[in-house]
Amino acid sequence: MQSIAILAYHSIDDSGSVLSVSPSIFAAQMGMLASGGVKCVSLIDAVEHREMHGDWPDNSAVITFDDGFASVHEHALPALKQHGFGATMFVVSDHVGGLNDWERPWPGLGYQPLMDWDQLGELCDAGVEIGAHTVSHADVSRIAPARLETEIEACREPIRTELNVDPMTFAYPFGRVSVAAACVVGGFYRAAVTTALRRARMDFAHDLPRVDMYYFRDEPDLCPVVSGERDRYLTWRRMGRMVRSALTRS
Repeated sequence: MQSIAILAYHSIDDSGSVLSVSPSIFAAQMGMLASGGVKCVSLIDAVEHREMHGDWPDNSAVITFDDGFASVHEHALPALKQHGFGATMFVVSDHVGGLNDWERPWPGLGYQPLMDWDQLGELCDAGVEIGAHTVSHADVSRIAPARLETEIEACREPIRTELNVDPMTFAYPFGRVSVAAACVVGGFYRAAVTTALRRARMDFAHDLPRVDMYYFRDEPDLCPVVSGERDRYLTWRRMGRMVRSALTRS
């Protein structure tokens, strides 16, 4: 089975934070992918293609955005529309129209506005899939079992009510997943993504890895990432993450 890069973005701004890619770099990345003949699709489109054909779509990438930053509406949506690209936006339902104030923000980012339902509707109209990202951006790998299903399932109803769409995909906040969380997610969604740093291949549909754009936020050409030419670099970065995590726990 061939691999596919599921690209993970958050905010599209010039702050320089670890969650940010500048508008100019994002526009350049989309332009280079288009020039390279890469087709960018939503997560559900890619997953349905794999279910139907037994493989990921050829020469394609999946574009995803976490949290619902208003900067995506302002800066990313025009670039997506320009190239006819699909994408997926994962929404934190209780924070729509509010701020990213579920925790202290990353240095440089600060508290940023999130899209309201009208702006999310414009994304829908442009062909962007709306997925779920819990009710409150809770770490579903750690919360109590009694709260787990509420966070994972209850975020669906506001999306249905406000946008008239049924969210079919899910992103685990902070990229963290437990067996219990994956089981609950599997009962409500067709697929879910983590932040495991590699391209997806024969992975379980509810534990799909993504490529964090933090590591490529200064690179206008993502074609080598999509084609697999940067897989060795991703492996090196992934191992570094594991070492740092082990040192933090010790």
